[in-house]
Amino acid sequence: MPLELSENDTAWSANGFLASLSPLDRKLLEPLLVRVRCGNGERLGGIGTSRDMVFFPVTLVACLQFAHQRCGVGLVGREGIVGWGGVLGDPAEEDLEATVLMEGGWALAISVKDMLGTCLASATFSLALLRFLQSFTSQLGWMIRARDCGNFRQRLCAWLLMLHDRVDSDFLQLTHRGLARQLGVRRASVTDALHILEGEGCLKCTRGMIYVMDRSLLERHAGVSYMMPRTPPIGAIVAATRTRSRCHMAT
Repeated sequence: MPLELSENDTAWSANGFLASLSPLDRKLLEPLLVRVRCGNGERLGGIGTSRDMVFFPVTLVACLQFAHQRCGVGLVGREGIVGWGGVLGDPAEEDLEATVLMEGGWALAISVKDMLGTCLASATFSLALLRFLQSFTSQLGWMIRARDCGNFRQRLCAWLLMLHDRVDSDFLQLTHRGLARQLGVRRASVTDALHILEGEGCLKCTRGMIYVMDRSLLERHAGVSYMMPRTPPIGAIVAATRTRSRCHMAT
């Protein structure tokens, strides 16, 4: 059933792509959106899954990877969109899938048909989609740089920071095995690197959970392997939610 979203509904402001839309584009999109809940490990698009929906994450974070490789190539959370390949009609996207990470979450969703119709009806909406794709392409560039120019610990720090950017808490529900799968390395490599970071006071690790204790130190360890998202919507969201998280921890 379509959602009834007002101009001030938190769903619009919580997803960076939706927050960037003009009032006219929001009016086009509003009656076409549905609310969906996704659990940890659920796949959004790709081989063996439904490819007729596009998702605007609100609280979930998805790891994009090639289905047969399982190694993560990028992250998408509340800043953007998952499933755009169906709109572009790119057959190469068939092997690319998105897996929901951590505790899961919810998103707004639209059918590929309705998403394509909205793109055809509004040039400004199409430009917003292109801006997101450019932002994601930039993320891929930094991921390649981290893999080619940095050591593994830098890449791990960058990945943790990217996850931290996309949640409202300093607690990341992650296992060593899951991180190893996302980064395409041995579990022992992740465990060793986390022990070092924990010893330096960046993190505190418990079973199935990583607590970010000192983000600024984690950023220094990541070095050139990490670039905070530059798009205004996600930047504002990150700043606001990080403040809320700190206040919550203090209480």
